[in-house]
Amino acid sequence: MSVPSDSFLQKTTEELLYLVQHPELYHPELLAEAGRELRRRGATVPRPAHTEAAPELNEYEQPAASSVMRWWPAAAIGAAVLGLGWWGLRDSSGGAATKAKPAEAKPIVLEAVQAKQLPAFEVEAARQVAATRRQLPAADRADTTATGRFARTARRYWLAENAATYLTAQAQGDSASSVFTGQIDLTLERITWFMKARAYDQHLHPIMEERLNEMQQGLTLRRSSLQTIKSQYELGAELTNAEAAFTEAAEAADISRVVQGLPSQKAPIAGNLATLGRAPKTAPAKEGYTEVKTLPAPRQNQNPLYIIDGEALPSDPSTGEAPAGIRNLPASAFARIVVVKRQTAVKAFGPRAHDGAVLVVTKAAANRSTGTSL
Repeated sequence: MSVPSDSFLQKTTEELLYLVQHPELYHPELLAEAGRELRRRGATVPRPAHTEAAPELNEYEQPAASSVMRWWPAAAIGAAVLGLGWWGLRDSSGGAATKAKPAEAKPIVLEAVQAKQLPAFEVEAARQVAATRRQLPAADRADTTATGRFARTARRYWLAENAATYLTAQAQGDSASSVFTGQIDLTLERITWFMKARAYDQHLHPIMEERLNEMQQGLTLRRSSLQTIKSQYELGAELTNAEAAFTEAAEAADISRVVQGLPSQKAPIAGNLATLGRAPKTAPAKEGYTEVKTLPAPRQNQNPLYIIDGEALPSDPSTGEAPAGIRNLPASAFARIVVVKRQTAVKAFGPRAHDGAVLVVTKAAANRSTGTSL
């Protein structure tokens, strides 16, 4: 028999009973020793409680269902799904019979638009500059410095003039492409390039200046014409109806012929100086002309065509004054000065006379012929 340890001897019976009654809290050897001490003291040792827990009863737990009871909800759901599917297929098949068949998607076809490139006109310009130089007097051509400046400025003119002619032909033929307005802008830049050269005094001979003045007048008409055509195109209007623009373009084209030494295509005016001489000093307005004593004063934005002894010369493009060759003549040199109004002048001399015309006959020419044709 083992001797109890001092620690158990010192514990009261109640404390030992607590140890034995709670075996889950203490080591088995301690429990055995506590039981022996209680038996030595003559106390009743309680039996340890069973550790197996009784199964908990769930008052809501139903008895196990049969296999039929377990599977009938799933079967009902499946039947419902099959019924809905059959109903949907029946509606879609019935709707397909009543609805029109949707059109088949066809590939997008892009319409091809031919964009015509603006030619450079370098070859044409070189030929035209050479023809223009040949119209200069031999003495002027001998001045190579002035002739070179004249040729470079004339090249700017011909590059712009050729491009303007090309675009005007497209407008008249109603064949403008999608790049039409951009090409007009490029041509307007070429015109400005020429105008910038004319802003400086290049110390040229008088005949050279007169030719460049004619070119400047021609490009002034081209600029106005192209701007009108561009506005028509951007507004969606018919280009072939831009009659005012085409009239200006025709006059500019006539100037380009003259500077090359080609004959002008303007029609001669009917009548002769003798007839005008017998007319009243102030002709009726319906006649379309008036005889004056001196050269008319220039007017703003007016560039009349001057014709001296049968030779047509443009007025100064910037000021509208008479050409230098006419301004420098003394008043005593003039036999007749007749101012022709715009409508009559255009009919007589073509579009170059869009601002009217001034007919000048010198006394020398009048003495040579008493019936010089106008």
